[in-house]
Amino acid sequence: MKTEGKIPFLIVAAFAWIVIVSSCANVGMPEGGPRDTIPPVLLNTVPGYKSVNYKGDEVKITFNEFINTDAISEALVISPPMIKKPLIRTKSKTLVIEFNENLKDSTTYSLDFKSSVADNNEKNPIEDFRFSFSTGNIYDSLKIAGTLAAAFNLKPIENGLVLLHSNLHDSAVFRVRPSYIAKTNKDGQFLIDNIAPGKYHLFSLNDANNNLLYDEGAEEIAFYDSLIVPTSEFISEVDTIKTATDTIVVFGHTHFYPEDVMLQQFTEDLFNQYLESYERDSRFKCTFVFAESVKDSFGLRLLNTKPIENWYLKEYTETMDSLIIWIADTTAAKLDTLIAEVSYFQLDSLEKVFIKNDTLLLTFRDMEKEQLQKKKKTKDGKEEIPEPKEQFTWKTSLTGSTVELNKKLGLIAPEPVFTFDSTLILLYHTEDTLKTPLKFKFEKDTVEWRRYNIDFPWQPATDYSIAVDSAAAINIFGFSSKKFNLKFTTREEDFYGSVTLNLTGVNEQIILQLLTNNDDEKVVEKRITDKNGQVLFDYLLPEKYRVKVIYDRNKNGKWDTGSFQDKSQPERVMYINQVHKVRSNWEETLNWYLTPDDKFIKKIRDLEEEEKKRKEAEEKAKKEHEDGDRQERQNFIQGSGSGTGSGIFR
Repeated sequence: MKTEGKIPFLIVAAFAWIVIVSSCANVGMPEGGPRDTIPPVLLNTVPGYKSVNYKGDEVKITFNEFINTDAISEALVISPPMIKKPLIRTKSKTLVIEFNENLKDSTTYSLDFKSSVADNNEKNPIEDFRFSFSTGNIYDSLKIAGTLAAAFNLKPIENGLVLLHSNLHDSAVFRVRPSYIAKTNKDGQFLIDNIAPGKYHLFSLNDANNNLLYDEGAEEIAFYDSLIVPTSEFISEVDTIKTATDTIVVFGHTHFYPEDVMLQQFTEDLFNQYLESYERDSRFKCTFVFAESVKDSFGLRLLNTKPIENWYLKEYTETMDSLIIWIADTTAAKLDTLIAEVSYFQLDSLEKVFIKNDTLLLTFRDMEKEQLQKKKKTKDGKEEIPEPKEQFTWKTSLTGSTVELNKKLGLIAPEPVFTFDSTLILLYHTEDTLKTPLKFKFEKDTVEWRRYNIDFPWQPATDYSIAVDSAAAINIFGFSSKKFNLKFTTREEDFYGSVTLNLTGVNEQIILQLLTNNDDEKVVEKRITDKNGQVLFDYLLPEKYRVKVIYDRNKNGKWDTGSFQDKSQPERVMYINQVHKVRSNWEETLNWYLTPDDKFIKKIRDLEEEEKKRKEAEEKAKKEHEDGDRQERQNFIQGSGSGTGSGIFR
């Protein structure tokens, strides 16, 4: 068999290693041989690599040592895909892949082991190991490569399934097994090789049920907008070697088209409404969770009491797909079980909207209250004096005792508030013994339903106090607020830093986001613009941040997913591929060219962390070198002392 690619190199490397090791000698005490770092060397295959007209039903791959097969079954990808999984076993030093179905005629098969083939002892893997052969007289060799990432944050998707369909009908991804498949590596990169000439559609899926089909609404998908027509071209590189007679040597390589493609995987926003869960958390509170938004479509009616007007209050989440029902009527709240009819929009089999009604039992038993009721009577049988009327306590938006200079102070109630008299709030400088009131702006928060904001131009390094009088607010149950006092402070202005983005190439509305430097990428600040120029992020805490842009195609101020039904891609995003560290009392300007780049790949570097690791590696290498020198000197001394030499070291 003629070996190609890595095979000769690995054999030569293994032989060289044996020669080097066998020629070394140490005068001192033996300390064991070096750790085996050489992966298995391929010796023989049946069928031959890239062979044609193979009619067998198994593949045999023989190595120079025993191999470990633990990871092969999970990692192996056979393309074109097979319905039944093959049997994987070993016989001595031979890996056997036994097919459980007949191979297709005139088809080139590719077996991608990735890095799952490793030696049995040290687990040294053969990186990106592939094997291929043809059942016909033609060996197909076209390729398509690219990267798969999540559309929202461009995070590389590992083990994502990439599919190539020769059936060009729009429904093929739902109904037909693909012609070729591949899986992505840890960097989201994929390679589909051994492709026959033709036209194809390219997709990716997070194939949750392993059926190689797109289950709409339940799985994520990516699709390439255009037809894929794989081709190749040999590009020659002419060189002239100067000898006695000039000799022209032609080198070259085969270039494959199309160039690397970028797939962005997303979940379609399909209307598939249903009630996911519901619970009566307390006598006064019920929680409902839906699959879709129920804004303007939610209704609730009690069936086991007489009709009660305005007996509940709705509190939606920001996405409108979950809500809290606050039971404002005491008659309804006293019932241990509420029989309620909930209504919401649903789609029928013809995708027409209708109102669906569900009958629910909302049950709650206050066990602690029942136990207290039993203890209400004294020894002489008389009832105890009832406890005073309940009041509620405010919470604030502060995590400590500091309010940031550009932030509002939030007062948060545990239940919805019916009335709030802001004139009963007093804000003043703490050192002001006269408690001269400061004028502030008071407003209800537009996102958090039970939050009220105090907006004031805070002064740097200043102590403030706030006093909320008792009964300043009354909640929907008629309970008043407790008296509330809080002292807090602001930071020095030079504690903060700022970042200015100098934008060019802007030709549509964009959303600029400053994010936390972690996988969550929580939005710290955002700005919206449609023009070139400068955008300022000020009063930033001295921390590390990431910077992201969303190309707001529909100008709704948020990121929107794609739709395979409508053949629309998700809104594109990009990042500055470098972590930015904000320093106190420091202003910095970053230039950013924002024309969308179809080939953009997210590879955010933390230069400070890289420098730290580089120095640590240098220190480690230096220490290992010094330890090695010390060991050599010790071995030399020991060797000299044990012999019959001059005895200089004795």
